[in-house]
Amino acid sequence: MEAPMSSLRRDRFRELALDFLWRQWSALGVAGHARAVGHSILDPEALLLATTRLGLEPRLFDEVLDWLNVNGALINLQRLQNLAPRIGERSVINAVAAHLAKRTVHSKWKTLLRTATPASNLRPLFPEVPARGQPDELFARHGWLRGPLTLRRLSQPPDPHRASNLLIKLRGLFGMQARAEVMAYLLACESGHPREMATRLGYFPRTLQTTLNDMAGSGHVLARREGHEKRFWIRRDEWRFLMTWSPSGSQGTAEFPRWVDWAAFFAAIESLWRFLDRPDLDEAGPAVQAIELRACLDAMDPAFLRENIDVPPGATGAALVEAVVGRFCQLLL
Repeated sequence: MEAPMSSLRRDRFRELALDFLWRQWSALGVAGHARAVGHSILDPEALLLATTRLGLEPRLFDEVLDWLNVNGALINLQRLQNLAPRIGERSVINAVAAHLAKRTVHSKWKTLLRTATPASNLRPLFPEVPARGQPDELFARHGWLRGPLTLRRLSQPPDPHRASNLLIKLRGLFGMQARAEVMAYLLACESGHPREMATRLGYFPRTLQTTLNDMAGSGHVLARREGHEKRFWIRRDEWRFLMTWSPSGSQGTAEFPRWVDWAAFFAAIESLWRFLDRPDLDEAGPAVQAIELRACLDAMDPAFLRENIDVPPGATGAALVEAVVGRFCQLLL
């Protein structure tokens, strides 16, 4: 049997992760030809952060920079900073912010650089591709070696009439505030309470509580007391005018897309990638690999694991590794 930590498995997982990122970015307007995404709401901040670790491939990464050059105002920088400790590589985000901030229209990106410090050494941004030409100064300042950046300027604004871009549509209506995420969540899930929503949306509970109370004053967001918690909800039929997309699958009528906790999803994908990329486990036996994989799973979001990863009862050694890695690969298809 092939060793569980083989380079073939690592390469396959990497390929699937890159393809997954391509599909989501293409749905948002990045130039490229990728399969359609599923019927779920995309999360630009979580996707951008994940790309700074999982998407370090020249073509994808530079197309994302091209998209940001056009659509950088659509990124909620406060939420990006809230999610940054969970996903991605902050120094890469800082380099991206430094590039965007050169343009007046993207000057707000300077806020990400307030705590940034110059790097003392350089790492290749694209480990599998040698850097050619004069190193990019701004990336080098943040510790990353790459060649000159040339944007193709082929990116488009996100199509607000795609179900996957519902959050972008709502940001156009409600602004770059928590209200857009709140409405996306309620349209997908119908109800929620502030503490639960804060965890899933990447905001502080007090922010969500204040926002929901304010929105309830409109009469279109409703509230009811459940024990010590206040649950907020909406009548989704009142908001069907927002559904400007065709029905998906065999459904006769259009439906609101699913809410996915993409921050937890990408954090788990990153965690498994780090596990697969550990050279010290290449020579370890299946029992040791399984123990380390269990530790990797224990650090993931429990709700994500419950909803997505079925660990076979009693599975150990190579069987456990094969089953878990296989399930993660299925999620990326």
